[in-house]
Amino acid sequence: MSEFEENSAPEFEPTGPVSRTMKKLDTAANMISRTALVLMLLAVLTQVFTRYILNDPVQGVIGITELYLMPIIVFGSMSYLEMQGGHVRVGILYDALPNRLRHGLGVVLRIISASFFALVAYTASDEALNAYSRGYFTSGDIEAPLVTTLIIAPIGCALLTLRLLINAVGDWQAAFAPDNSAGGIK
Repeated sequence: MSEFEENSAPEFEPTGPVSRTMKKLDTAANMISRTALVLMLLAVLTQVFTRYILNDPVQGVIGITELYLMPIIVFGSMSYLEMQGGHVRVGILYDALPNRLRHGLGVVLRIISASFFALVAYTASDEALNAYSRGYFTSGDIEAPLVTTLIIAPIGCALLTLRLLINAVGDWQAAFAPDNSAGGIK
């Protein structure tokens, strides 16, 4: 088995209605993120074509890309990546730990991470509400309410917070499972 295959899936999989619902939300957010990536590709290709072939570039591509598509790509895929176990980690010491201790450490690290991203979600949503209450608009090629772009980050961070908590529960179950040699919790 290659290193990528070994690290591409989580070591545990908590089950239950909350986990299944969260998996559907993560997958939907990731599909929206992938769609945004394709739209960004098409928009940039269209702008390049109209600029260099037709000498009349399409306006607003940079604004749409930086205000909407890029944030959707980043924040829409974070939770799905955590679900797949795809975030970067330094495994030299972590992989050498006994299985039970590794899962116990996973609980602590995921709760700390969830707390951080919950704080980011709270702060970003507060900023979005502030922009909405003051009636702020974007500047540049596109004039739209600023809240429409500022709301993307707190949604993505909230999804990641929930996924981290679900994975912390899975780590907790794996740490205290009677047979800890099995990778998944069924």
